[in-house]
Amino acid sequence: MNVPLPALIRSGALLAINLLFLMVWGFTGIGKLLSGVPSWMGDKFGETFLASFPGLTATFWLLTASEVLAFSLALASLARGEFLPRRQPVCLSLMLVWSLFVFVQLGFGQWLTSEFTGTFQLFAYFGMTLVALQFVFGLQRPRGDQSAGP
Repeated sequence: MNVPLPALIRSGALLAINLLFLMVWGFTGIGKLLSGVPSWMGDKFGETFLASFPGLTATFWLLTASEVLAFSLALASLARGEFLPRRQPVCLSLMLVWSLFVFVQLGFGQWLTSEFTGTFQLFAYFGMTLVALQFVFGLQRPRGDQSAGP
């Protein structure tokens, strides 16, 4: 089997992106599922409106569900072999888009508690996820399709 170098580079990049986000959302989402609502949740968010709507427990489980969904999409992408040549990275693209929303959720919590260093870090994660998404999306666009921009 003689695979051209560009196809190997594409496959390697997609696999690396997939594995990175699989780790990120796997460790955070599954970790939250196993440990449950942390004891510090009330201390950190008790003075914010999240304490009354939707409630701290609901907020925690909504975030956990978001992270587990992102993990599931990354796992589906890996299982489907979306990193292989001639495979469309559909689940990977969906996971990257969903990850943007998870980073928004996490950043919102950081802003509410005035943790601006953490907010900046999440902004960087968001930005780098956009870079990964642009790379993956650029691979999906049919040649000659100019409707999505350059």
